[in-house]
Amino acid sequence: MSTTQSTNNEIKKLQEKIEQKENQLHSIQQIGKSLSSVLNRDKLLILIMDEVTRLMIAERGTLFLVDSEKGELWSKIAQKAEIKEIRLKIGVGIAGYVAKTGETINIKDAYQDDRFDPSTDKKTGYKTKSILCMPIREPVKEENKKGEIIGVLQILNKIDGVFIEEDEELLTSLASQISISLVNSRLYSILENKVNELNLLFDLEKELSGAYEQNELLQKLLLIISKILNTKYAILILSDKTGKGYPFRWGINLDNEKIRKASLNLEKGIWHSLISKGQVYISNEIDDNTILIAKELSVGVDNLLSAPLISDGRVIGAMVFINKKQEKSYFSKNDERIIISAAGQLARGVVNYWMKEEKMNEDRLATIGNMMSAIVHDLRTPMNNIYGFVDLMCEEEDQESRTEFAEIVNQQIKILTNMTTDVLDFAKGKSNVLLRKYPVDKLIKEFVRFFENDVKNRGYIFDWNIDVTAMIYVDTDKLKRVFMNIMKNSLEAMKKGGTFTLKASEVNGEIEFLLSDTGEGIPEEIKDKLFDSFVTSGKEGGTGLGLAIAKKVVEEHKGHIEVDSTVGKGTTFKIYIPKL
Repeated sequence: MSTTQSTNNEIKKLQEKIEQKENQLHSIQQIGKSLSSVLNRDKLLILIMDEVTRLMIAERGTLFLVDSEKGELWSKIAQKAEIKEIRLKIGVGIAGYVAKTGETINIKDAYQDDRFDPSTDKKTGYKTKSILCMPIREPVKEENKKGEIIGVLQILNKIDGVFIEEDEELLTSLASQISISLVNSRLYSILENKVNELNLLFDLEKELSGAYEQNELLQKLLLIISKILNTKYAILILSDKTGKGYPFRWGINLDNEKIRKASLNLEKGIWHSLISKGQVYISNEIDDNTILIAKELSVGVDNLLSAPLISDGRVIGAMVFINKKQEKSYFSKNDERIIISAAGQLARGVVNYWMKEEKMNEDRLATIGNMMSAIVHDLRTPMNNIYGFVDLMCEEEDQESRTEFAEIVNQQIKILTNMTTDVLDFAKGKSNVLLRKYPVDKLIKEFVRFFENDVKNRGYIFDWNIDVTAMIYVDTDKLKRVFMNIMKNSLEAMKKGGTFTLKASEVNGEIEFLLSDTGEGIPEEIKDKLFDSFVTSGKEGGTGLGLAIAKKVVEEHKGHIEVDSTVGKGTTFKIYIPKL
């Protein structure tokens, strides 16, 4: 071979080597670009595996991550259309050895190395020949300090021979880029977990503020937490307000009858940790506690996470979550943080629910008391009429007058009886008006005869006028009580000497009843909701039911009621009933 030909061959080899390095550099740049744009850890593992294996001109590559909680290496590998998870104990196999020692290993013949585990080859039929395996360390600022091992990169079977020193240098360069990407991915995962935790707390708060019955609320919340933790089963137990026992128990995908019958031994085991000590309990392996739970509930328990519900230092309940849905998954420190946050919020929600329920009971009792006070107050008008006419009967010798007074007394007693019935019917939403044809003038005159003297005796002026002769369909007793309720409010709104006026006339084919006073008028803050239940202007003993009942009775007559009021000048209620 001539000198020129030899020189040309050397130049060609150098050109090929330069071209190879340029391709490698370009590939490294592309890998760096791709790795910097992917934050999801699962996607990142597959991307790294594909790119690095191609660049190293190898048959297979796997990136293992260190799971310090379990002392394992794990990775997801793509096999055709499916993705499988593999786990190795640190210290076991080539990758496990590298994770433990931090050494880079370059093996030309795997079967000649005692550290190699051929069992995977036997299962898959794959023949491992050469192996290049190195640790991935967390980046550190100090030059002489080595970062913590966060992963292991393992490349199998160099296609054109065995791995050489240049391959080690190339993989070292790749490992430094991968290290930064893994750290970014880990930070992204932490942020993602924090967002999930905040979303969970938001969802819990939203449900807690809803109007639910306690059992429905707690079962709904348990389901939300179980979905976030991705568990198959869940249990929630809760004490009563007195803290005596745990009578409230619910489960997800479990036999609730067995949960209710569970012994909850507070002297030992998981219930002792939760209830007696108020401690979080987590187990990712079979132990005495998981065996106990499995026996009580008749389910297999692979892993378990539980937390107490604590309020003011007192344990009021506990949550237990059993078995991750994903195969080979386990409860992590992040899951523990989530359940602690959720348990705290849930405990506060339960106590707030109890306080709200207690306040509602107190309000009901107060309302009942006010209603009784108002009913007694309303009874005074017909009672005063009865007393007055009974006195007149004692003094009156004329039989015809005595008979008239007796009729009035009977009418007033009937009013007393029906008043309480009206309140109860209103509370139950019942409608039982008995409509019949009745003259408008007779209705007004009967009301005047019953109440005019009582109003005057109390120091007020009673004015009335009838400017119509017509018939209406009416339940006379109920409409008279509407008039009486409005009249009672009018008298309470006026000073002595004020005037109450009752007028009847025809307006646009309807009978208009005007009931007016010369009082202080209706406060602006309640004018728009005057006919709502329990709205009152602050009268002593008032319940705000009188006008709500009045509106209901008028509407049952196919009519409507309005009000005009000016503060300081007085109020007029307008009642419209269809004319026959």
